[in-house]
Amino acid sequence: MQLLDLKTKNLWSGKFTELKSKLKELEVQKCMHIAQHKWTALKEIPRVEALIFGAWNNLPECYSEVKKLAYGVLTIFGSTYSCEQAFSCMNIIKSKVRSQLTNKNLESRSKLKTTSYKPDLIKLLKGMQSQCSH
Repeated sequence: MQLLDLKTKNLWSGKFTELKSKLKELEVQKCMHIAQHKWTALKEIPRVEALIFGAWNNLPECYSEVKKLAYGVLTIFGSTYSCEQAFSCMNIIKSKVRSQLTNKNLESRSKLKTTSYKPDLIKLLKGMQSQCSH
């Protein structure tokens, strides 16, 4: 009943249309920073999850059951996916061939494998000085 009530009021179209436009704007900002190689500026952009949860948090308290349902749905998939992805990456890294990895090395390799950061290798190579032989 709360969901039907929420959908008939302007809260639904107002809040979530505003959220949709904010998310589009956020994506444009991210693309601009990536294209300009401004990696530190990416940290200053608000997280998508924070905006989504903020939209649900701003609903009036009379929609508490709808909010609980939304929180449950929003959190279950992200956390499960992240855990499964990290575990799969760890299994690929620490195979029978590489069973002698220390925990520190495994942790470093797992971080590299699960990150979405893609360096611009061509730009980095252009900035390096070549090593001359004697």
